[in-house]
Amino acid sequence: MNEFRQSQGTAQAPLAGPNIAFLPALLLASALAFLSAPAARAEGCDAAGATEIEIAKVTDEFDIVLKDERNIRLAGVKIFSTEAGQEPAIKPAAYVEQAEAGGPATLRLLAPISDRWGRLSGDVFVGGRNLQVSLAEKGLAVARPDDLRSACYDAIKAAEGRARRENAGFWGKPDAILKATDGAKLVERDGSFILASGEVRHVSRRKNLAFVDFGAPGTESLYLTIDNRALTRMEKLGFKLEQLTGRRILVRGVVLSGRSPHMGIDDLEAIEFWD
Repeated sequence: MNEFRQSQGTAQAPLAGPNIAFLPALLLASALAFLSAPAARAEGCDAAGATEIEIAKVTDEFDIVLKDERNIRLAGVKIFSTEAGQEPAIKPAAYVEQAEAGGPATLRLLAPISDRWGRLSGDVFVGGRNLQVSLAEKGLAVARPDDLRSACYDAIKAAEGRARRENAGFWGKPDAILKATDGAKLVERDGSFILASGEVRHVSRRKNLAFVDFGAPGTESLYLTIDNRALTRMEKLGFKLEQLTGRRILVRGVVLSGRSPHMGIDDLEAIEFWD
C-alpha cells in the first residue's frame, strides 16, 4: 500500500454543491453497459471463490436482494440515491432482467455477519465482471473505504481514477465535491456520504483524538476527527498528521452537524492529497 494516497490523475478545482445524488435509473441503465465492456482487472479482482446467486431485485440504493432473501451491500463503493420527487425512468427490476441475460450472477461474501440494516457485504459479479468496478469506471460510484477490504478495492480505485480523469458521470457534475469551508452546504448534507476538499489550516492532538481543521476557530468549516487507535494504524502505514498542515486534501466520508460540520476518519484511504 502507498504510504499516503495521492490524487489519481490531474486534480481539478473542486466545486461546492449541496447534493451529489444520482437518479438510480440513470445509474442502472448506464451500468448495463459493463456487460459488453472489457473487464477491469486487478490482482484478486475476479470471480474466484464466488458462488452463483439468483437476484430477486435491486433497491433504489443499489442493494442486491437475493431470492433466498439475503440483502447484499456492494463492498467498497458508494452509489448515490434518488433525489426526492424524481421518478426513475427504468425500474430496478428491468436492470435485473437485462443484467442476468449477460451471464450468471455470483457473489463473494466478505463476512458472514450482517450490518445493522441486515445487509451482507460482498463482491457481485455478472458474467464474470465485477459490478462495483464497472460502476466506478463510469463515474456512477466512488470508492468508499470499508472495515472489510474487498479484493477488488484496488481495481475500484483505479476505475474511479479513470472516471475522474475523463470527467465521467459523478466527476462531471459541478456540485460533485463540496468546499470544506462552506459550512451551510455541508450542514445540508448532514448524515450523508460526501467528498469535500480544502486546505488544512491546523492540526492538533488531544488525549483521545486528533483534529484536522479547514477553517479558523468559530467558523462553520469542516473539521476531521481521528481517534487514537485509527491514528496509530494510519501512522504504521507512513501517515504523519503534521504533514497535512498547509496542504490541500480531498476527504470522503459521512458528514455530521454539531458546533460545526465534522467527519470521523478511521481509514487512510479516506484522505488524499489534492494539490
